[in-house]
Amino acid sequence: MNKYFAIGLSIAITAFLAANAILLFSERSQVPKKLYISEYERTYTSSYSEKLPKEAITAPLGATEIFIQDSAAIEQWIINEGDYVEAGTELALLNESESEEQRAIWEAEEDALEDELREVRSALQDLETASSRQSRPTTGSSTDRDTVTTAQGDTVELDINVSLDVEVPQDGSYAAGIAEAEQRIASIETQLAVVEAQLDQNTAKPALVSPIEGVVGKVDAGSMPMSIEIYSSEKLFMTYVVEEEWLDVSVDDRVFLHVDGIGQAMPGKILRKSQLPAGGSKWLDAYRALDPVDQNNPIAIYEVLIITEEPITDAVPYGKTANASIVINEAADAVALKDTWIFDRYNGTGNAFVLNEEGRAEAVPVTIAFDLEGKAILSDGMEAGATVVDNDLLRRFASAPQAFLPFPSIQPDMEHAKNTYWRKYVEYLLAR
Repeated sequence: MNKYFAIGLSIAITAFLAANAILLFSERSQVPKKLYISEYERTYTSSYSEKLPKEAITAPLGATEIFIQDSAAIEQWIINEGDYVEAGTELALLNESESEEQRAIWEAEEDALEDELREVRSALQDLETASSRQSRPTTGSSTDRDTVTTAQGDTVELDINVSLDVEVPQDGSYAAGIAEAEQRIASIETQLAVVEAQLDQNTAKPALVSPIEGVVGKVDAGSMPMSIEIYSSEKLFMTYVVEEEWLDVSVDDRVFLHVDGIGQAMPGKILRKSQLPAGGSKWLDAYRALDPVDQNNPIAIYEVLIITEEPITDAVPYGKTANASIVINEAADAVALKDTWIFDRYNGTGNAFVLNEEGRAEAVPVTIAFDLEGKAILSDGMEAGATVVDNDLLRRFASAPQAFLPFPSIQPDMEHAKNTYWRKYVEYLLAR
């Protein structure tokens, strides 16, 4: 009798404990519980910024090229590479016997550039009209190759190829095509200014003159057509971004530049980022030497121009390097949380546990602006002064459980202790 009673009692106690465990700890349990949470922190606001470090090179804001089709027209070069010139400065003396032929070439070049300018402006107008109407793809193209016959009967073909072919998808953005056309118009207007400067000179004393103020960057007298490249006196910084970085950088992003020999950082902003891969140039060669990049797509490197708030002085020559920090993300008066404390994260949103007024760990939705050094910078969903908690068990509760936290402790400041008079310690002990 006692044996069966003991067995029955054991079974009853086991069933009672199991039933209570199920009622208490199952996921659908309605029994209120308290959970000890050791990981918590109080939120505060601060300013955060994400920066992209890059190597930069000092370059001219613009460059103007002057072409001479007839090599016999040059009597004597006056300038050398690196010389400073003003607008109207003579670059080379022209032979009087050949100057009329060179002048005829410039006049034909002027006509060709004006025709090209009309064609590109027409294409730009079509693009702007199509952009406003979001109509079918717009394509504008023109080709203009001019020749001029010299006094000796020789035919000279001008090195002017007018080609504008801009095609925009029906459901795409017209901004790229419009920007390309506007850049081409600016380039043509610059070439026109160069030709007009040569045609406006005194025919009694023919000479090749500079249309702008700047520095002679290159004199190419060994090829046809001969050319002179003049750098503008205004300078900027040039850098390059690869395919992944291109999406992060935007026009007007703030930039801070550190140049050796200049004590303070130079503030600036992104003036332009190229839509097309960078072509071969000495600036790109220098950048690749400064910052070698191992990339899968070898052509996916894009030019970025940085303009400074203050003009770059002569103390910074062309080609000098600088360390640039491009601010690609920033937030003022924002709350930051450890990125591991945010769960159910998707497409810039997520959830975090916060103690509510009843002392319960409640999940609240948050919006994430960007990540920075292991923290998620929030743009919405969290106020300063909130108590954020983290515990893996919290995600198992169907409703917010009550939570209790360890008593906050304050570590003594040793510097404060060293500078406190001993009598203060005695008064504190007696007061206790």
